[in-house]
Amino acid sequence: MSDRYPIRRASEADIPFLATAILAAEGSGTDKVSLATLFDISLAEANALVIAMLEEGIDGCELSVSSFVVAEHEGAPVAAVAGWIEGQPDDMPSGLLKSNLIGFTYPQSGREALVRHKEVIGGMVVPRTAGCLQLEYAFVDDAHRGHGLAVRLFAAHIEPARQQGVPKAQLQVFANLPHAVASYGKFGFTTAGIFRTEHPGALRFMPWNEKLLMERTLIP
Repeated sequence: MSDRYPIRRASEADIPFLATAILAAEGSGTDKVSLATLFDISLAEANALVIAMLEEGIDGCELSVSSFVVAEHEGAPVAAVAGWIEGQPDDMPSGLLKSNLIGFTYPQSGREALVRHKEVIGGMVVPRTAGCLQLEYAFVDDAHRGHGLAVRLFAAHIEPARQQGVPKAQLQVFANLPHAVASYGKFGFTTAGIFRTEHPGALRFMPWNEKLLMERTLIP
């Protein structure tokens, strides 16, 4: 299986695929992709902007090429997972890095739309623990599911982090994906927090109105 689907670090050549993976993961099985809906832009526009943010080459957040590992098949990427140690490099929170990238890349009209919609996401911002491994944007192309690629990609992040002495891994998942929650549970993750918005318009902008923070201890 590993010969059919080798695992490697992502490169700049993978950026178009990574943008696809990011938007699909954001949509969580729906057409409500917050990187588009909260900014009042189309999915095609969001795709172009995600590509632009990845091309900036900023390390340390979910919009960094350096955060991703990919599985490839016949020379093309078919699955991806982002992972980084929160607060590295330079102790800057990933949320601030992501906000800076959005502020630099998105048009003013999109940023203004986000301000208008900010109440929608109240209660849904999940805190990240400094010094812990963050896992985000797990994606496997439909044609290549059923081969354990997500588990292998998670392991590709977790094992090096464990060797570096990172104490814990964290991930976020929308609660409308019980199969994903169950899969993460089998991989050692347990629910550490529930984050919910009661805004009546939330489902116009996001896949679901509840997120789970799941954690796994790496160093007992």
